[in-house]
Amino acid sequence: MELILLRQIAILLASGVGAYVDFKTGYIYDWITIPLIIFGLAMNILEQEFSGIGLGILVFGIGYALYYTGKIGGGDVKLYTGIALALPFFNESVFIIQAVLLSALTSIIFLSVYYMIKYFRKGIDFQYNKKGIIRALGFLGVLIVYFFILSKTGFVTINYLLMFGLPLSFGVLFIAFEKGIRKEFFLKKIKLKDIEEDEIIAFEFMSEKEIKKFGKGFKGVFGEKEKKELEKKGIKEIFVYRDLPRFGIFIFLGVLIVFVFPEMGILLTGGF
Repeated sequence: MELILLRQIAILLASGVGAYVDFKTGYIYDWITIPLIIFGLAMNILEQEFSGIGLGILVFGIGYALYYTGKIGGGDVKLYTGIALALPFFNESVFIIQAVLLSALTSIIFLSVYYMIKYFRKGIDFQYNKKGIIRALGFLGVLIVYFFILSKTGFVTINYLLMFGLPLSFGVLFIAFEKGIRKEFFLKKIKLKDIEEDEIIAFEFMSEKEIKKFGKGFKGVFGEKEKKELEKKGIKEIFVYRDLPRFGIFIFLGVLIVFVFPEMGILLTGGF
């Protein structure tokens, strides 16, 4: 019990500090994540919990693939890896799955409400978001049918349906106006020399001619090698997404909710 408590404290400390630093700077630094990874490895070796080490490697592999394609920040990947190593299992379930799901659900609810209010105040361009609205309505129809079938099977409770259905409803709203929100609040055109390593390229706002210049092999990671290759192709400016929401706070919230309300994590994952 003492070792489990120590694992929990380490995760809360690292994710809490990570959330604060991410909110202030937009980064989750190695001095936060690496000690947690080392701690997790040491604890698993000490307790001979080699499945925990395997889980950490799996989380890092999936996270790195998402990072390499520009879908998630490197700091987020390392923090999730550290969490998976520091506490592989909790209440006879895989802890990282519960934490990730609750992080995602809290972020969907908050970000959907926050940016929809901002977009509404600025003035929503419904015509510009027409395709997104149609796509969201189609997705909503699928969700309604899916949850209706689930409710009839009797295998899931009303609480389960509400826990998943509510944030997904907010997610549908965000999908409807995502393109407009990205354009109004995140889209920036910057010079190639000012690009950062973890930059997310806004390909959907580029012409086909501009996209072809990047080549099919381009993975969205900007080192000096990638910059030089793009310069040779005549690319001087790039559309990117900047000032994106800080996800560190939601990682911390996901972890905190699982610890304070463990039944929520079990309900979401079915005890997996």
